[in-house]
Amino acid sequence: MLRSLLGLILLASMSSDPLAEGQYQVDPGDFQPASLLELSPIPKLKSEAIAPEIGAKAAILMDYDTGLILYEKNIDEPMAMASLTKIMTAIIILENHALDEVVTVGSDFSGVLGVKIWIRQHEQLYVEDLLKALLIRSAGDAAMALAEYHSGSVEAFVKEMNERARELNLVGTRFKNPIGLDAEGQHSTAFDLAIMSKYAMHMPEFRAIVQLEEASIESVDGKFDHYFKSTNKLLDSYLNILGVKTGTTDAAGESLINLARNEVGREVIAVLLNSPNRFQENKSMIDWAFRSYVW
Repeated sequence: MLRSLLGLILLASMSSDPLAEGQYQVDPGDFQPASLLELSPIPKLKSEAIAPEIGAKAAILMDYDTGLILYEKNIDEPMAMASLTKIMTAIIILENHALDEVVTVGSDFSGVLGVKIWIRQHEQLYVEDLLKALLIRSAGDAAMALAEYHSGSVEAFVKEMNERARELNLVGTRFKNPIGLDAEGQHSTAFDLAIMSKYAMHMPEFRAIVQLEEASIESVDGKFDHYFKSTNKLLDSYLNILGVKTGTTDAAGESLINLARNEVGREVIAVLLNSPNRFQENKSMIDWAFRSYVW
C-alpha cells in the first residue's frame, strides 16, 4: 500500500481521461500534492480468484487512476528493459517539441543495431512521424534522430534522460542509450516502468500513437515513404488494449507493457520483464484483474 501511495504522489494530477482538452505537455512543476485529494474509485478485490502464474522474471499490475498495485512480482529488481526505454525518449520529445516541427536527420543511422525504418541522412521528417516510428515500429534510427535533434548529440540526450528519471523519482532506472540496446548499467524496474508508462499515457499524443496498429509516413518533400506495423500483438485482441510498448533483447528477453480498459472505463497497466510468453501472460494478468476487482 505504501508503495502504491508513493506512486500516486509522484504522478499527482494525472487525469483518468488524458484525451481531455489541455492535458498535453504538462509541466511536472504543475503537479501539486493537493490534487491527491481528488477522489478516484478504489479497486477492491471481489473474489479470491487465484492470480495467474506468471513466468516473467518481474511483473506488476497497477490501477491507472490510483496507482494501487493489484499484482506484483520482483517489482524492485533492476533489469534490462530493451525498447521500453523508448517511452522515456518519447516523453522528453513530447515535453519539449511540437508535433509539426521538422527534423533534419543530421547523421547516418543505417548502422544502428536493432529495428530500423531506414531513414536517410539529411531526410526531413516531422516530429510526429518520427514518434510514430519510435513507438509503433520501435525504430532505433528514429530514436537516434530525435535524440540528436533535441540535444545536439546522443550523449547529451542520454544525460537528460537520466535527469528526467531522477525528477520522476525512478530510482531503479538508468539509461545508457535512447534505444534500449543492451548496455552495462542500463536498467529499470517493473515498478519504475509502470510509473513511467502512467506518466506518458497522460499525454494524449503519446496515447494516440501507441494505439495504432500500423502507420505510413513520408519525408516532408514527399520523396521517401516508410510503412510499418506495430510490434504489439495485443492491439488486435479481445481485450480493449490501448497500447503501450514492446521490447526484446538478449539481456531483457521478451518484455511488454500494456494499458487496458474494461467495460466501465477503468484502466490498468500491466508490465512484464523477461517473460517466456509475454503476450499470453499480459492477457492473463489483465483478464484476471478485470474479473477479480471491482471499482
